[in-house]
Amino acid sequence: MLKWILLLSSISSVTWAMDPFPDPIVPGDITVRVQDYATVPDSFSDAPARMSVLAPDPSGRLFVNDQRGALYRIPDGGGTAQSYLDLRDYSANPVVSTSEAGFQSFAFHPEFATAGAVGYGLFYTMHSTSNTSVTPDFDPGGATSFHSVLLEWRIEDHSANTYVEPTTGSPFREVLRFDQPFGNHNTGLIAFNPTAASIDSDFGNLYVAVGDGGSGNDPQENGQTLSNPYGAILRIDPLGTNGINGQYGTVADNVFAQDAPAANTLAEIYAGGLRNPQRYGWDPVTGEMYIADIGQNVIEEIDRGVNGGNYGWREREGSLPTANDEGTSGFIDPVAEYDHTNVVTDPPTTIGNRAITVGEVARGTGIDGLDGLLLLGDFPTGLIFTLDVDSDPLDGGQSGLSELRLVDDAFDDVRLLDLINDARAARGLSASSRADLRFGFNTPGQVFILNKRDGIIRRLSAVPLPGSFALLLVPLLGLVRSGIARNNPHP
Repeated sequence: MLKWILLLSSISSVTWAMDPFPDPIVPGDITVRVQDYATVPDSFSDAPARMSVLAPDPSGRLFVNDQRGALYRIPDGGGTAQSYLDLRDYSANPVVSTSEAGFQSFAFHPEFATAGAVGYGLFYTMHSTSNTSVTPDFDPGGATSFHSVLLEWRIEDHSANTYVEPTTGSPFREVLRFDQPFGNHNTGLIAFNPTAASIDSDFGNLYVAVGDGGSGNDPQENGQTLSNPYGAILRIDPLGTNGINGQYGTVADNVFAQDAPAANTLAEIYAGGLRNPQRYGWDPVTGEMYIADIGQNVIEEIDRGVNGGNYGWREREGSLPTANDEGTSGFIDPVAEYDHTNVVTDPPTTIGNRAITVGEVARGTGIDGLDGLLLLGDFPTGLIFTLDVDSDPLDGGQSGLSELRLVDDAFDDVRLLDLINDARAARGLSASSRADLRFGFNTPGQVFILNKRDGIIRRLSAVPLPGSFALLLVPLLGLVRSGIARNNPHP
């Protein structure tokens, strides 16, 4: 009898560990319309662009990248994206684009469009390269899969519709180079804080997401090695010179830059103890930063970005201790998290992959009920969730999350993966089992979503009329318009 009690106890413990939040995330009260906004050219024949980041330059023009190497400018109002720059044209650092590797991100200096400013005409890219002959600035040891390289590009006319190399000097400058021991968990989003005004101390500082170096279970223990940049969000001054290679500067406000002469932390680190923080975003009103840290076995987490913060990986995954837990204190708990089991009751795909991504806190969108909601999602499945940062206690767990309900142009309920596969079918492409969702960055008042499967950028908008009434009204409006057209053939 005792044996059975112990067995049941063991089973219960395992079940809790793998499903700490047994209640699925439920649909919320907010419904938004999702509409096609722009298309991005295929990487090559019948291979939709692997879109990774959508972001504006300081003049408001939108850009999007293809992880295989191209950067595109999106025309005002949408349409077909136009080529701006292609990293594949520069042979010094050939692009590696496999699985998580590739052209990860780009960012325009906040002074990019300010004539006479030191940052005028400067923008930055981060990509994976097969050129490993250059000595990296940071190397955690072990094998080398490829390097991640941060480049600064210069253009003489910021308003040019395509990138034109400067008439003097090199088109790019290498800022930072990382050795990547494994093919996963490398670098992610690079971004300037969009809430920092020119008079703020954070203006012009570049945030850089760096994974723990890869493989599983952080075999090099980089997450808790705060003397190297792996498993962290870095914050650097790309125009400074006191960094490790003289090509960038450290930020004096970083907590880990203030503990000298201690040698066990890196001045470049803004926040550490992360596994794979590919994405982060800010609240345009409060200035709060939110980080999506992709989990391993059980938990996907959203963390509030805190200068000097440590989020616990690999001793913790989300709020749960792992087998590597050493009882260390001082870790910051997630503001929200979800587990890999029963995320929703009716998932759009049967794949078991789970990986979190995050956008920004929606403000001023004109979509009823959306203001104050942090947009996040599970990027393999394409599910979009919200977290009310204005009213939720932000104390972790799954209970504060709701699924954002989407409707298409006919006002029918839809999931992103449905739209992707409709678009693929229209092109004669096979159905995809995953969406690879991403959100646009720094687009206050607008919400864009992208993916790596169909080359279509979509925008969320308000539903003009509630549910079924709208469905009845759409054909009626069509008849009215037809009648008007017949009575006014030449309006």
